[in-house]
Amino acid sequence: MDMSTLTWTVFALLVIAIAIAALNFLGNRTKKDTFLLLGLSDSGKTLLFLKLRHGSSVNVQTHTSMKENEGQFIINDNGTPLTKNPTHVVDVPGHEKLRFKFSDFIPITRGIIFVIDSSTCAKNSRQIAEYLYDIFSHKKVKNIPMLIACNMSDMITALPPERIRTILENEINRLRVTRTAGLDHQDSVEDVEFLGYESEDFKFEHLENEVVFEKCSVKEGEINVIKEWIVDAFQGGK
Repeated sequence: MDMSTLTWTVFALLVIAIAIAALNFLGNRTKKDTFLLLGLSDSGKTLLFLKLRHGSSVNVQTHTSMKENEGQFIINDNGTPLTKNPTHVVDVPGHEKLRFKFSDFIPITRGIIFVIDSSTCAKNSRQIAEYLYDIFSHKKVKNIPMLIACNMSDMITALPPERIRTILENEINRLRVTRTAGLDHQDSVEDVEFLGYESEDFKFEHLENEVVFEKCSVKEGEINVIKEWIVDAFQGGK
């Protein structure tokens, strides 16, 4: 084999290797194995991330995140694996200027866990509704299931999930009026969806997404309902 033939052979092998690597990368990026943890700051998202990753008994102090916490791990129950394959979990910062980052992960998202502080929900209902509106009105979020985890359910001031659902539906209904009016003045609304039915008050069941409300207490390690939801969604049950 002369040098010219050898050079072209090596070049061809490099091209093939690069192509295989690129296909693997793109394949991983389009695999819907990601679960997003969303919610306002101080709702308990980061502690939930740590407990899903290291176990329900972990007890650590957390602080407001300014960047995503991201990991790939097996969801387990006291050391017993609940999923066969690792789950990609991303805790997106709840700060108002950073929470939009959730959209970067939507193409690979299998499910969304939106964490709410049940003890302060009534006070923060407008902010929560605005965040939920931004999520659900994004066209690419269509059909992605969501678990609204009503955290801190052990607190005496905590509201039950049914009451939280009603409060948020009413807030989103009011918000829908102002947001819809604002769309008339925008040049491009291609990525924005109208929520629910125009002739009816907003209800979560009007969405194409499956939305469930469950109570939990992340601090107390009462997160089995979240783990079960992830496992069900991960296995294609949601």
